[in-house]
Amino acid sequence: MTFSLLAAVVALSMGVAQTPGVTPAPNGGVTTPPSAATAPAEAPVTVDPDALPTSLARIQKAVTKPQAIKLTENRSVYRVEVFGNNPTIAEILGPDFLRGPVPYGGMTHQEFLNMVTPKDVQGYAAFSNSQGMVVAATSIALQWAVQKALDKYKDARNDRAKAAATREVQEALDALRRARRDAGLPDK
Repeated sequence: MTFSLLAAVVALSMGVAQTPGVTPAPNGGVTTPPSAATAPAEAPVTVDPDALPTSLARIQKAVTKPQAIKLTENRSVYRVEVFGNNPTIAEILGPDFLRGPVPYGGMTHQEFLNMVTPKDVQGYAAFSNSQGMVVAATSIALQWAVQKALDKYKDARNDRAKAAATREVQEALDALRRARRDAGLPDK
């Protein structure tokens, strides 16, 4: 891009000689331009670089910058420039888009589950609402009671283990005392 900009500036600064083209004659024919031998010689165009509206320093600086877009052979680059006006929402949807119901979207997850799950196995399908409430309450009470029974069982098992350990230590101490007596040693 910077190369094409530089080429355009150089071409404009040097001046391009204009050659007259073929022009129609008033009688319907075509006239050709006069030959170079008969045409008056034009003086070469000289351009003062300081008078140009461009800065060579700025152009050189732009040319030395790294490329903003790096083209590779692996992927194609497409650039599109669109000329036109953005359409408004009223132009897209029509003048009456604010009236009427919103169109229904896709089904929700619950609607899908209701569609694919048989009615006999959906929640408390076998019970009425009052019966379902009783079943739920008894289920919660049963779960609480079983949990408490398990806790008491664990506590009792721990208590039995503690009692057995205490008994074992006491028996060992009694055996030690008997052994000291049999050996004729005093009790401590």
